[in-house]
Amino acid sequence: MKTAFATILIGSGLLLFQTTAVAQQNVDDAMDVQSQSLATSADVQRRIDGLDDNTREMLEEYRSTMSQVEDLAAYNEQLEKLVRTQRVELADFERQFQDIEITKRRILPLIVRMIDVLDEFVSIDIPFLEEERDLRIAELRNLMERPEVPTSEKYRRVSEAYQIELDYGHSIEAYEGEIVVDGEARTVNFLRFGRLGLYYMTLDGLEIGHFNNKTDEWEELPGEYLQSLDRAIRIARKQLPPDLVRLPVPAPEKRT
Repeated sequence: MKTAFATILIGSGLLLFQTTAVAQQNVDDAMDVQSQSLATSADVQRRIDGLDDNTREMLEEYRSTMSQVEDLAAYNEQLEKLVRTQRVELADFERQFQDIEITKRRILPLIVRMIDVLDEFVSIDIPFLEEERDLRIAELRNLMERPEVPTSEKYRRVSEAYQIELDYGHSIEAYEGEIVVDGEARTVNFLRFGRLGLYYMTLDGLEIGHFNNKTDEWEELPGEYLQSLDRAIRIARKQLPPDLVRLPVPAPEKRT
């Protein structure tokens, strides 16, 4: 009887030991799971913080871009007003052509005035293709001095010059020319982005810059825009397919 009782007690002790070991293992497993959960939560929090930083940077870039878009929209609206005014004047001229005698007396002074306005406009515009544009105006003035040229032809040539100037505002162009910076003349590659931006790159590709509309002077650009400008010039020359490029756009200035 005593032996049986001792056996029962030993068996109970073994059972208790096993139960305690299992409980301890469960606690250890729970602690491991909790540790992994905390590590995962910390990793997730770090990712969320990183996303917050990226979101703030994207928001600032978006706000800056929208500000430039608003400025460009205002500048384009100003140009559209000029276009509408010119169209009204041209339509009025066309009506006057119905009476040849009246046209000869009235339209010639108006054509001369149109040339003067065009000359003034070119002189205050950003300095692209200066020689070509000045030569076009000089040819128009010479044309007005030739009595054998019909009034209709004179009007057509002046209207054509206006159309060329209007088209400049809706196109991009790359060409080679000379620029004077700090009293030194050098040959560079120009990029004209409508009338919103005029840039240059030296032939060795080591220096880039743009025309500042506020100061009416050429300014050097940081090297971070070098690849973008080179790519934009290639796109304008149709050496690359159209694509987005990152270039600084000067704030539009109202020129009177």
